[in-house]
Amino acid sequence: MLANNFKKSVIALNVGIILSASAVQAADAPAATDEQVEVIEVRGIRASTEKSLNTKRFADGVVDSITADDIGKLPDVTIADSLQRVPGIQIRRSSGEGATINVRGMPQVTTLLNGEQFLSAGSLTTVQPDFTDIPSSLVGAMDVMKSTSADTLAGGISGTVDLQTRKPFSLEEGFTGAASIEASRGSYSKETDPKAMVFAGYNSGRFAALVTLSRDEVNLANYRLGSTNHGWGAAPAESGSCWYCPDVDMNGDGDTNDAEFSYVSYGMVNRFTERERTGASLSIQAQLTDEIQFSGDVFFTKMDDADRQRGLMADNAWGGHWAWQDQLDPIDRGQLSSGHNLYTAQDIILNAPRIVAHSESHTNDRESTNYNFEFSYKGDGPLSGKVRYITADAERSHTENVAQGYLTSGLAHGLRRNEGNGPIAANPNGYGPGTIPVRLNFKGDHPIMLTPASINGEVFGSNIDRYSVTSTYSENNFDEEANLDVLRLDGEYEFDTDHLRKMSFGARFGEREVSRDQYVLLAPLQNPVGDETVWVMWKDQGLAAFDTDGSGGVPSASAGDLTMGYDNLITFSGMPEGWIQKVDDFGPVNIGSFYFIDPAQLDDPFAFQDRFYPGNKRGSVPGSSYKVNEQTKSVYWRADLSNDNYTANIGFQYIKTDLEIIQNVIGDSICVNCPGAVAMDAGDVVTDKSFSDFLPSANLAFNLTEDIVFRAAWGKTMTRLDLGSIAGGLKISRARAGDELAAREGISPDLLIATDATMEGNPNLEPWRATNTDMGVEWYFSPSALLSLAVFNIQLESFIESSTWKMDMPDADGVVRREVTVSGLTNGQGGTMSGAEFAYQQALDFLPGVWSGLGVGLNYTYSDSESGREDFYGEALPLQDNSKHSGNAVLWYEKDGFQFRLAANYRSKRLAELSVPSGMGDTAIWTEPTTYIDVSASYDFHENFTVFMSGSNLTEEYESNYAQWKDNRISQNIYERRVTLGVRGRW
Repeated sequence: MLANNFKKSVIALNVGIILSASAVQAADAPAATDEQVEVIEVRGIRASTEKSLNTKRFADGVVDSITADDIGKLPDVTIADSLQRVPGIQIRRSSGEGATINVRGMPQVTTLLNGEQFLSAGSLTTVQPDFTDIPSSLVGAMDVMKSTSADTLAGGISGTVDLQTRKPFSLEEGFTGAASIEASRGSYSKETDPKAMVFAGYNSGRFAALVTLSRDEVNLANYRLGSTNHGWGAAPAESGSCWYCPDVDMNGDGDTNDAEFSYVSYGMVNRFTERERTGASLSIQAQLTDEIQFSGDVFFTKMDDADRQRGLMADNAWGGHWAWQDQLDPIDRGQLSSGHNLYTAQDIILNAPRIVAHSESHTNDRESTNYNFEFSYKGDGPLSGKVRYITADAERSHTENVAQGYLTSGLAHGLRRNEGNGPIAANPNGYGPGTIPVRLNFKGDHPIMLTPASINGEVFGSNIDRYSVTSTYSENNFDEEANLDVLRLDGEYEFDTDHLRKMSFGARFGEREVSRDQYVLLAPLQNPVGDETVWVMWKDQGLAAFDTDGSGGVPSASAGDLTMGYDNLITFSGMPEGWIQKVDDFGPVNIGSFYFIDPAQLDDPFAFQDRFYPGNKRGSVPGSSYKVNEQTKSVYWRADLSNDNYTANIGFQYIKTDLEIIQNVIGDSICVNCPGAVAMDAGDVVTDKSFSDFLPSANLAFNLTEDIVFRAAWGKTMTRLDLGSIAGGLKISRARAGDELAAREGISPDLLIATDATMEGNPNLEPWRATNTDMGVEWYFSPSALLSLAVFNIQLESFIESSTWKMDMPDADGVVRREVTVSGLTNGQGGTMSGAEFAYQQALDFLPGVWSGLGVGLNYTYSDSESGREDFYGEALPLQDNSKHSGNAVLWYEKDGFQFRLAANYRSKRLAELSVPSGMGDTAIWTEPTTYIDVSASYDFHENFTVFMSGSNLTEEYESNYAQWKDNRISQNIYERRVTLGVRGRW
């Protein structure tokens, strides 16, 4: 690792150079020549379109570009939303906002900042950032490079995105300033959210500086309806020896050869995300001499967010309650490998043993600072070069905190408490003792879940005295830190020949280190009839913590033992004032009103858990904690050739990667009734691995005519490993055994048995590698018009995929009783991605009068892929999250200070994930097609002032998921319409 002292010395040296350059060069140096300073003034839709087309036309390879309409103004609200307008780019959303992207159907996309690697605090281990981290006002342009070039940092299989900040020398001489203020409001969230941006720049010709500050707050609605987790599924059979087989005639047809597709839990979730985001960038350029230029940049982002949920959940209480569905109008899906006939249904009666008012809060505090220092030399001779040093630090703290308010008593699934006088209901005032019938229907536009209208004359859920916090816990918390150092040297030698124009060469050393410390909160509970103290994660008032009958066996609430919370019944009516909310907002559906703990009270896990179970401490999860050091050494060579009819480049990049992976050995458990991963750290496992990649590339652009360009590209690509996917450990999921399994296997019903497991890290993974080929024709029939057609093929030589296998796993008492399904990442044997892209855009300035301000843009991408995986019926599956068809349509108008843009983005269905419900095997989870429509408009009411508005997701598009069969819908994510009004000034 580069020494901290070295880092500090370099930063101090460059700060000194900046200060001396600003004081001396601005005063004494002569004005720069036109060759030294390029001033680019881009304002408005038409100018932005022409600049982007100009970049594409004269690019070295296959490139699409987006340029900001004005200072601090990309075409859309977020970076990812703007990127989705590029042919071949598909985005994935977080709370309705674009968060990550696919290029040509693949997420293995490197994102660079001004041509080099950087750290994004929301995704420290990957090569693609979380774009919600980055305020769009800090970015002036974006290049999407779909072909590889020897001098571009390798790391993307299907493409590389280069985020470009404005450079001070691109400003007009003198002072430049800009500012904007705006307010946004969501159709569901009903909150008015502010955003402000300030920009200031100065350019003297020899010295220039600019600074941008951005601050925004946003509240986003993001409802979740239906299955609460696609991984918690099974096909319980009417007979069998598996732990989820109920041994009953579930559908009442007189035989026991059937199975029902089922999930553990269904719910209607009111979910809102609150984000506070700050961004700042500082750039300085100084022409130190006529030959030497210095550039320095600081790029800072900070985002604090809280994802808060309130959901009415009906579930089968896990063990022993899989026969809980009465399927109305069931559909026969054929025979399972076990010989049972599988049925699914879209109208179901859930005989729910448990109904909870679930509150949950996930928080993130994330921050990153990226520094870039560069000296470039350009003299009168053929040789030029630059040296660049990058250093960055980032950190992220994440918490998850849950409180489940039971409406049911717990008796329907054997959940009892004991106050020293024998077992009673875990929630004494809850509904019960039997199951509660809940109607779940997926046949309409939105799934709906209806509880009984009344029970014993009381409106279900209307009595706050029925609710108590029967379970609370905090898990999956982690602290992450990362640092990055890069030293890079680039050289260029020009030739005066008919074809060979220049040769470029360089070397680079990079080091990235990421550490993660994962933990849960553990509370000390004291046995009131003895001296025993135990540490507990799941503070579940129905699970036994202490063995008081002298048997020394596994505690059981039915055997007279004392449970967690034996003297601590936490009722909703006894909560502090303001902590309980009555909620009837479940987006587009109406299921009634219910009481919930305000999830904002869960933002601080320690404060919440200590209030009811004092003395919490951090309990380590060594299997999910790790440290990874990645070093890369690379060299490249590139030759550029051209004449009047063509431009071309050929070259290679050689990369050697060294990894040191430090994982933890999972020792003895340190708590009662908690996952096996919450344990002592029993030492380290250190894995050292190295691999090398030789990546040749070639790009050609041939001018068929003055306006028509034929383009071709070929190259080898690779993407760096996600450090988290090679370093995490084994996580075992366990559930309460329940009465039926307990009787069958002679164990306690309270014993937590292994149900499945996740292998979070695999140090033996190899990177994604591929060979890419591109060909296309581009017709530039005016400065603001393009018609193009391109074809591409990505031949995956190796890739990483999710897989499952069987392993013996111990129950909570350490005894191995069964095999369970383990999911994790492995290297696949290869696959393909091929397709075509069509694009047309034009300013219709040939139209008469006011119509001459119109412009249009259309693009369509066809991408067909093969992953090597198969679904339930053995049909071949595409790569995950790839839509075979995607497209954009944009209509814009610009004239006399008025601008208007209407845009639509379409994606066909895509494979969301490959689920493995117990008893079914691989089952494809698909997301249905979506179309998002956005609009923006502005008017220059003064030469320097503009009023503007925008609307995103005008139709309140939502995303529906189905399992294997189109008529087997299982869940929906509901997003809101957002409307923004603002004013922008420029001087």
